[in-house]
Amino acid sequence: MRLDRPQAESLLRRMEGCKVAVLGDVMLDEYLFGEVSRISPEAPVPIVRVVREQAVLGGAANVAANLKALGAEPLLMGTLQKDAAGDRLLGLLGRLGISISGLVLDPSRPTIIKTRVIGQQQQMLRIDREESGPPEAAVLMGLKDRLERALGEASALIVSDYAKGTVNEPVMEMVRDLCAARNLPWIVDPKPAHKTLYRGATLMTPNTKETTELTQRAAKSDAEVAEAGRSLMAELGLKGLLVTRSERGMALFAPDGAHTATPWMVPTEAREVFDVSGAGDTVIAAFSAAVAAGADWREAAMLANAAAGLVVAKVGTATVTPAELLAHYHEQEAN
Repeated sequence: MRLDRPQAESLLRRMEGCKVAVLGDVMLDEYLFGEVSRISPEAPVPIVRVVREQAVLGGAANVAANLKALGAEPLLMGTLQKDAAGDRLLGLLGRLGISISGLVLDPSRPTIIKTRVIGQQQQMLRIDREESGPPEAAVLMGLKDRLERALGEASALIVSDYAKGTVNEPVMEMVRDLCAARNLPWIVDPKPAHKTLYRGATLMTPNTKETTELTQRAAKSDAEVAEAGRSLMAELGLKGLLVTRSERGMALFAPDGAHTATPWMVPTEAREVFDVSGAGDTVIAAFSAAVAAGADWREAAMLANAAAGLVVAKVGTATVTPAELLAHYHEQEAN
């Protein structure tokens, strides 16, 4: 089962302008693109001659970029420092028209940077510059203030956790209380080390590896995914689960009679895979924006699946637009 073009067009129209809050670790993703023609005489490593550089939004900021590209209105919350990387990050957000009012300055830690070295269209190395850990008291208070304001406007909340410190127990206690009081869905892209922080979430979007780590169970076959998913939902009191399975598509556990215990298997729509960086950000953005616009979970999962299939065909952290999605559905109809 797939969305047809009129269904997709209607859903994308309803998503336009929907406010979706995003809480998580904000990062700058740098890409150094180069050519490789020889091995270094100093060590057995390739020499990359850099010919082009690119900086894009990463982490929770990339989720916000994906929401914006889809036509939704992201309310981004996180921390950064007023350093060179922070200034570049603010500039990128400004160019996309994403509000920075939910960001909190943290002078104690540098803005997170992930630098990827790409040679001959292959990622060869990643360099991370970060200091993880819980934020100081003043920064924590700032995050709570931004969270309360954002959830007064939003139709859904995304928690984009990279285990760098923004997502922590005091903040998540507030998320649970505010979302319960306002009947807001909150959807988590998890880090297994933070499993207990996600108790009571509306839905989580782990990949196969994360599902295995979260449950200590194999999660490769359909039967294994079903068993691991049921276990995780019961343990954390989740309403639903969307397991992304790379070339096997997705498995959706939804709070209806048919798909609570036995997931609905969504086949992949990816035809070419160049780079999976940020694909999880695209999935959670598309799914959450669709839910915020009133879509049922199966419609949201189908849209997210199509968006993921398009974004993995692009090199680097990328986004998908409504025009690209509609072209995809038009092509499906033609075939």
